[in-house]
Amino acid sequence: MEGRTGSIVRVDDLPEELVLTHASRGWVFEYTTSGPDGGAATSLGTLYLPDGPAPDGGWPVVAYGHGTQGLGDKNVSYTGWVGEGNSGDQYLAEWLDAGFAVAAPEYVGLGTDGVHPYLNTHSAGAAMIDVVRAANTITSDVSTTFVTNGYSQGGHASVAAASMVSDYAPELHLAAATAGGVPAGVADEITRVAPWMQISQPDLMTYVGYVLAGFRAADPDFPLDDYLTDRGREIVNSAEELNYFEMAEEIGSTTLGDMVTKPLSDGPLRGALVRHLNLPTSGWDAPVFIYQQAFDTVSPMPYTNNLVGKARANGQDVTYRVDRDPAGHAGWTDGLPQALDFATGATAKTAAPSVPSRQ
Repeated sequence: MEGRTGSIVRVDDLPEELVLTHASRGWVFEYTTSGPDGGAATSLGTLYLPDGPAPDGGWPVVAYGHGTQGLGDKNVSYTGWVGEGNSGDQYLAEWLDAGFAVAAPEYVGLGTDGVHPYLNTHSAGAAMIDVVRAANTITSDVSTTFVTNGYSQGGHASVAAASMVSDYAPELHLAAATAGGVPAGVADEITRVAPWMQISQPDLMTYVGYVLAGFRAADPDFPLDDYLTDRGREIVNSAEELNYFEMAEEIGSTTLGDMVTKPLSDGPLRGALVRHLNLPTSGWDAPVFIYQQAFDTVSPMPYTNNLVGKARANGQDVTYRVDRDPAGHAGWTDGLPQALDFATGATAKTAAPSVPSRQ
């Protein structure tokens, strides 16, 4: 796209009831970024500052990518993660208390024009980077040094950003990328769906619906309808608007096999999905920390093992930690202490005067 992304379209102070409990101030804003095809797009974002005066050079920033909420505009995350007992508020409080400003993208199409291109690698990474650019426009209290963090969809966005920041935003300094529950094998998982799979599992089918709806938004010229039954098209259309709970009601007793006319492994779909959502395993611009739950059935460990193995073979600096919480994908906060230690250690090694040391 022409011109530098990360410019502010509009910005407002967050109302007090939407400011994270450990933040001193918050903003909500719309900023320019890059869509799936590299064209012009916008994203919503929020910015929160820690308590106290900013250090010289400003607070280092954590670009925080949220997990899957849904694809419709009503599924923006920042309105639902505030409050003393809220796990999202508690998670981000740890970053604020460690001396990081929190800049959180909603991603392209969530609260802005168009359908959200769910798990599109380029637009997810761009939204994470451009939210830091935008934060630096809003206030001089933040630094150009940043880290990325996220779980599930946000973990995908975090690693995506690490693979593109030096070319995309050379004026920024990425100290580290931290990610958990990374969806590293989605193309392989999705293309196992076939007409004979008479399995009714609403969570899985919602995920399939989101992935296919996001892919269609990113590549509208692909003949996706050739793979879908009438019922499959209804579910994918619904996925553009409904949240997880609403999708379960919409799906009802429909099975995976009821959605498709032929195996999704047939023809060019798998290759197109790979181009849409696979993560690069080289060109990472900073040390990367990846956290994995051994019993995660949403982002299964074998796919993450493969991602990490290929990245290490390509000379990337990867720290990989596996936990065995029986909660699986739901154990999303378990890796936070390790991720935060990794991020603060990496920022402490930079020359930027704004980097805090964690007590």
